[in-house]
Amino acid sequence: MTNKPKAQTSVCNSTTAVNTLQHVHDVLDGLESLSVTRRRDLRSSIKRVASLLSEDPQHVALDLPAISARLATVNAVAVGLSRKTFSNIRSDFMAAVKVSGLRPVLHLAKTPLKPEWQQLIAGLSDRGTRTGISRLARFCSGLDVAPEQVDDAVIERFFVAVRDNSLIKRPNDVHRKVALLWNEVVRLSPLNLQSVTVPSFPRALTRVKWLLLSDAFRNEVDAYLSWCAGHDAFAADARPRTLGPQTLRLRRHQVHTAVNALVESGMEPTAVTTLADLVRPENFKRIVRRRHETVGGRENIFNRDLAGILIQIAHQWVNVDTKILAELRRLVSKIPAPMVGLTDKNKRFLRQFDDPAALPRLFDLPRKLWAKVKRDPEPNFRTLIDAQAALAVGILCYMPVRLQNLADLTFDKHLFVRESPKAISSLELSAAEVKNRMDLAFDIPSELAKMLIEYRNKIAPKVIGHRPDRLFVNADGTAKKASTVATTISAYLSRRAGIVLTAHQFRHLAAKVLLDAEPGSFETVRQLLGHKSLKTTVAAYAGIDSRRAARHHQRLVEEALAAERPVRRPEI
Repeated sequence: MTNKPKAQTSVCNSTTAVNTLQHVHDVLDGLESLSVTRRRDLRSSIKRVASLLSEDPQHVALDLPAISARLATVNAVAVGLSRKTFSNIRSDFMAAVKVSGLRPVLHLAKTPLKPEWQQLIAGLSDRGTRTGISRLARFCSGLDVAPEQVDDAVIERFFVAVRDNSLIKRPNDVHRKVALLWNEVVRLSPLNLQSVTVPSFPRALTRVKWLLLSDAFRNEVDAYLSWCAGHDAFAADARPRTLGPQTLRLRRHQVHTAVNALVESGMEPTAVTTLADLVRPENFKRIVRRRHETVGGRENIFNRDLAGILIQIAHQWVNVDTKILAELRRLVSKIPAPMVGLTDKNKRFLRQFDDPAALPRLFDLPRKLWAKVKRDPEPNFRTLIDAQAALAVGILCYMPVRLQNLADLTFDKHLFVRESPKAISSLELSAAEVKNRMDLAFDIPSELAKMLIEYRNKIAPKVIGHRPDRLFVNADGTAKKASTVATTISAYLSRRAGIVLTAHQFRHLAAKVLLDAEPGSFETVRQLLGHKSLKTTVAAYAGIDSRRAARHHQRLVEEALAAERPVRRPEI
């Protein structure tokens, strides 16, 4: 240890100093055992990691679990890195920490397997299982632990080492997966191996369980939702306007949230027996007060809507008298009214498009995915998902329809695609299918129409065995749920384009694109999105347009300043 660099000695001998990435960088400067190129690459990885965390190296503590958690939130594509480059940076960073000696690092790739572990792994026919337990096998080999000695304590020791001394993503998931795989090995192996406990990491419950509520209450909620859905259109008390499936799910969620607020305020779950219990003035006040507390007293659209829905239930279902209804409305008036316009969440998502490279990445994603689809010599269910992701993003880029309408798209009912080069293909939605009860129609760009034709006639039939009627189908030909389509879109946007966006937020993005090109063109936005009222459009997107007005004003100021500056004449 006499040849240890001074920088490392001084750091290790300190009892109060906290090692940082700058300390690692300084130690690397003195490691002459490494080649110049290797030292350069490792030092670069330290700076790159700090940059990805938006920090200076001297301000990032050498805390691997904390660094791992922060790196897990970094989207490689969004910061201009390929997955391979991002992986190489992480690998070099861990190598730099290891050679610095400032803290232990779990590096199992070169740990040789003991003969008994080689024999066990060789006997496993499934490649995924062999790969899944290889890290555990090397960890145990390094500790001289035989397969027969693996128990809960060994799995826990392995998990702690992985969590504390590596940059592995989602360590809890790794812990659970390794335990499940090990139990599968125990089942398949002729050796006398021990099963282990599969850990569970459930999310903290945020709502009272629905089954804890009384049967009478749950039955009444079902009856209320059935009435909202208009299952008996000829009933004397039929609802004037029926609710769609997505709105019905939201309505159930709102009722559940109201019950949970009552329970959090001190009421027993079983004490809620009817919907009338939710709209009694004393209980209604407890609900809105509790919901008001959960957002720190700020305005909140969901809470305001929840109160409005409870008043609807009081008026339409419970039939409270006018005096009670007036009291409920008085209480609602005390709730801070949300500001008009986009929510902070939607504004935050739109800000990512302030980066001029973001929009081209998004618009080019369908082409890239389609090229991948066409390269598959034997299409399978993964090819089908790739193709559907390409088509979903392509459609939303040009035609920002609502999620349920997107998921329901059917050939020759909504999608009319024409193979003739000069023919116009279209996407058409009837008023009965659209939330605002307005017909919507779009011309489909020719390239997107070609993709739809190729998907329907060639790609999908090779996977499901026949031409599909619906656009979004599973490998067995059944229709996909809207939630599955939504998840696919968000996942592909994040992984392949580095963009965080939901299917619905394409509508907000469309408004931004239009208003960027033509400030003040709210009528065009209204028609594209299918709003009934121009007031709705202006209220939602006026904030976006105000930024453009400010930019225009800024340019005028800068031009005025430039005009006042003296022009320098070149010296002769």
